[in-house]
Amino acid sequence: MGESEINPDKVMIGHLVANIARLQASRADRFMEQIGLYRGQAILLLILSHKDGLTHSEIAGKLEISPAAVTKVIKRLEELKYLQRQPDPADERISRVFLEEEGWAVIHQIKDAFQQIDQILLGNLSQEEQNTLFKLLMQVYSNLLTRPLDPS
Repeated sequence: MGESEINPDKVMIGHLVANIARLQASRADRFMEQIGLYRGQAILLLILSHKDGLTHSEIAGKLEISPAAVTKVIKRLEELKYLQRQPDPADERISRVFLEEEGWAVIHQIKDAFQQIDQILLGNLSQEEQNTLFKLLMQVYSNLLTRPLDPS
């Protein structure tokens, strides 16, 4: 669709954003396949790279998935030697998840992949346009978080 073909009155912005998100996720999946991971696994590793030693429930909250699903992802990444579970010293009923050396090594590949995706996504936008887009998207995000849905 060329720029001259776009009619903002006929384009549902939510539909456009959903399509962009779907395409971005598809690209991310292909990049992660090259690393040997699924996107959710890569995101879990990135989360731990920012704050190592999280509990299963903390990870579930950050990924917005069930604790049972987190356990499956953690087990798979443990098998790959990317992370390790350790009992919490204060409460042995809780286990904490830590990145292993192999996990730290793959973090760089994951970050590079997401950076390449961002470069594709932003392609030919100037720095000013990128800044404007970021500001607008943050406002839209904030709107969705803070404004209640009024179905009437």
